[in-house]
Amino acid sequence: MARPWYGNGPLTQEDFDRGDKAWNTVAPTEQAIGDAWITPRAMREGDQQTVLTAFREGARRAVAAGFEILEIHAAHGYLLHSFLSPISNSGSLDERMRFPLQVVEAVRQLWKKPLFVRVSSIDDAEGGWQLEDTLVFSRKLKGIGVDVVDCSSGGIAGSATAATKTLLPRTPGFQLPFAETIKKETGIMTMGVGLILTAQQAEEALVAGRCDLVAIAREALHDPNWPLHAAQTLGADPEFARWPVQYGWWLTRREGLLRKLGLRK
Repeated sequence: MARPWYGNGPLTQEDFDRGDKAWNTVAPTEQAIGDAWITPRAMREGDQQTVLTAFREGARRAVAAGFEILEIHAAHGYLLHSFLSPISNSGSLDERMRFPLQVVEAVRQLWKKPLFVRVSSIDDAEGGWQLEDTLVFSRKLKGIGVDVVDCSSGGIAGSATAATKTLLPRTPGFQLPFAETIKKETGIMTMGVGLILTAQQAEEALVAGRCDLVAIAREALHDPNWPLHAAQTLGADPEFARWPVQYGWWLTRREGLLRKLGLRK
């Protein structure tokens, strides 16, 4: 796949001229996701053991590095999602879930802290993964000991970061209904994502019980201090105590000046 800023589609000669190279990809079947895309090699049992070992080693490195939360990515057309979706894998739901669940079990055995799994709640494509499938999968994850399901969507056909196109138009918080339904129907904790832009919007979702956590991504690129600004907006840090001390020292004095000028309440 081309880098997102170079088209986010099949590799072209321009990509090769820039020095990019095609990967040798594997998947549940030898089925490309579309014309001009690389055809993967179907995984064999030995490949699955290699992937399981890689996930175990990744969990060990996370333990050694001192991380507090680990998330397994099983969404957006990546390998584990390609096993789950009937668009990219054949067989019954139980058969399609088997390998992703093995991966989660392997990580859970080594990782004793909170474990999240990111899913595409729906494929938003004809014949694709449905919310009912996610509910079944989430119950299985809960049985393994997963703590949180991170509820995204889309990505099995076309761009690996595509959101839903037909079932749920992109509006602020457009994926929160997935988190809400999965939380209600399965009892597992969920994380809401998708155009969550403001502190008030995030707080409303949490207070209403639509999800247990909120994640932001591009909004954090736009404002790297989003969490600190959110704490201020919600009145949780009026004196900048959560900021780095070098920042807070100046900002408290600036805030006093802004109040004197009538620019702050």
